[in-house]
Parts: sequence; C-alpha cells; structure tokens
Amino acid sequence: MKEHSFRKVNVLGIDVSTMRPEKAVNLTMDYMKRKGLEVVFFHSAESSLYCQNQPEAAEAVQNFQLVLPGDSHMELAIRHQKNSAGDGEGIGEYADEYLKRLFSKLNRESREIYAVMSKQEHLDSLQEYIGTMYPDIFRSGIVFDGETTDRIVNEINANIPDIVFFCLPVEQQLLFVKEYASMMNTRLCICMESVQPLIRKETERAPEILKKLRLDGIWFRLKKESIIRKTVVGSIFKQKVLEDAGSGDASGEKTPDENNL
Repeated sequence: MKEHSFRKVNVLGIDVSTMRPEKAVNLTMDYMKRKGLEVVFFHSAESSLYCQNQPEAAEAVQNFQLVLPGDSHMELAIRHQKNSAGDGEGIGEYADEYLKRLFSKLNRESREIYAVMSKQEHLDSLQEYIGTMYPDIFRSGIVFDGETTDRIVNEINANIPDIVFFCLPVEQQLLFVKEYASMMNTRLCICMESVQPLIRKETERAPEILKKLRLDGIWFRLKKESIIRKTVVGSIFKQKVLEDAGSGDASGEKTPDENNL
C-alpha cells in the first residue's frame, strides 16, 4: 500500500517525493524487509512523457510505493513547482546519491541484487563497478532482449535476490512490474532507466576491455548519442511542464524560478 506520510510534488499528473536521498534509502531498506513486493520508481522526463500518452502507465506509477526524481529535468520541475529559489546547485545528483548510499547499506549487510538491463555492456559495467566498490554485495543479472520475459522471471526466482533492478526503458519496466510482479520471488523492485550516469561519473573512462578490443571509440560515440537524446527529451518535457504551470496563470508571467527549469 502506498504511503502518504512524506511530502510530494505533482509533476504532470504524477506525485514525486521530495524527501532527501538518505531518507529514501532508509525507506527502501525497510521495504526490502517487508512481506510482499514493493516498487521504488525513478520518474524521469522520458517516463513522464510516456505516462502522458499512456493513462494505464500513469496509474501504475502513481500507485507505486515510492516515486523519486530520476533525472535532472525532473529535479528542476520539482523545484519549479515548489517555486524554490536557488541556483540549481546539486541538480542531477539525486539518483546518484541514492544509489551510492543504497549500495553502501547493501554492502554492509551482504545483500543480493539482480539486474535486468537492455545491453550487455551496461550489465558488465555494473558488475565491474559493484565488484570493485562494494565487494560484499552478491550480484547477478541478465540482458532483456524484448522476448525473454519468462526466462528472466525464472532466473529471478532461482536467485531469490533481495532487490531486482529493472534498468530498462519505461515501457519495459512497467511490463515486468504490472504483468509479472506476482510471479517474482523478491521483496523489492527498483525501476530506473539506467545506472550508467553514476558509473560513468565515477570512472570517466571507457572500460579496459573495450580499449583492448579497440572499441572505446564506439563507447564514447554511444555516450554522446545518449546525451543528445536526453537533451531532446528534456526540452519536450520542460515545455510541457511550463505549459501545465501556465494553464492556471492567465497573465503568462514567469515565476522567479522558471528561467532555471
């Protein structure tokens, strides 16, 4: 059952929590120890636009146990809705800070995670990152090719992890949670589009194996293409947020924080 004891901001129809990352991590650890399956969902510009066109998706996200800001665009939208002053310092850090704090706690308790990702290189980089930084976390995972849902559910049930990470496009995240949650032997699902921003930030280099294979140029090109896509999606999302806010303001005047959105 969704809890309502913490403050939220409504962004394009979805309530997003404004709690600090450390509080969100503490709640996450609590959810992991409960009976039943809970969902922590990182809501981004991309998932917000998806929910705008898919009412069933919006309803599902609204009912998740905890909805958190998933990218810098969502963080800025929350700040805009709250009319908060400030120069934007720290924007884009929420999900990264959450993950580092969560991994630290999981490492101390020697917990097990299972990651479902869309690319093998993303899974490999997560395995390498956790193995280096948080060696007491038991980790495994699989690549989702769009057709192996039953196999993935079976693999999750064979491992019985404490947490399953669905690092996939939003429609695939919701597919697993809506259609297969009752079949998965785990207590908690964390849905986010990617953990790669954190890994890239802390390594800032192409994986060594790619360098040895002379594929590091491809890695940097893919990184650049991802940044371009996020910029386009963020621009569309920003316009919708401003239109939504302006619909109730006939004067059309900007709020003090609108230029920072």
